[in-house]
Amino acid sequence: MSVKILEVLDTANNETYNSPSPQKVNVTRKKGPFIIISGHELRDLEMLLEQTEGKGINIYTHGEMLPAHGYPKLNKYSHLVGNFGGAWQDQQKEFDGIPGCMLMTTNCMMKPRDSYKDRIFSTSVVGWDGVEHISADEKCHKDFSKIINKALELGGFEKDEEVKEILVGFGHKATLSHAGEIVNAVKEGKIKHFF
Repeated sequence: MSVKILEVLDTANNETYNSPSPQKVNVTRKKGPFIIISGHELRDLEMLLEQTEGKGINIYTHGEMLPAHGYPKLNKYSHLVGNFGGAWQDQQKEFDGIPGCMLMTTNCMMKPRDSYKDRIFSTSVVGWDGVEHISADEKCHKDFSKIINKALELGGFEKDEEVKEILVGFGHKATLSHAGEIVNAVKEGKIKHFF
């Protein structure tokens, strides 16, 4: 049953956002207002990107949202500038003291520290007492104007950091399209381990 559910999810994501392909993702800070989006809900990321386009707000993924950069229909937005931080369990220390907002879309939300509780928002099935929750209307649309306005008010990072990049987007279609090359590299001893 779990495999079938993942198959349905994979099909939906691939049909909606195109199959992931390898992409470089910046993991350093860019100057300006920003929103960090965490969780698994790609539709929330898409709505946030649509609503922030042209407003001077940088969007960073966090935690499990990192693979979103591999999807062509999401990666096309130039203000999807990178990934902030690491895994979900580091959010309390990573979100502490930064001059921007965070949007939690699904599980993986830890108890927010008081130092950023006024800058973290929740949506979908996740929430926390005292945290602003953004609900969908009857057409499943979400109005992210409160988090957008808060991000603009905070101003964001004061300067760019030197760009550092990682690679994402090695979905099964991208990997299998190179199956022959991979098999040959194993036979030639150029690949010795898979992780």
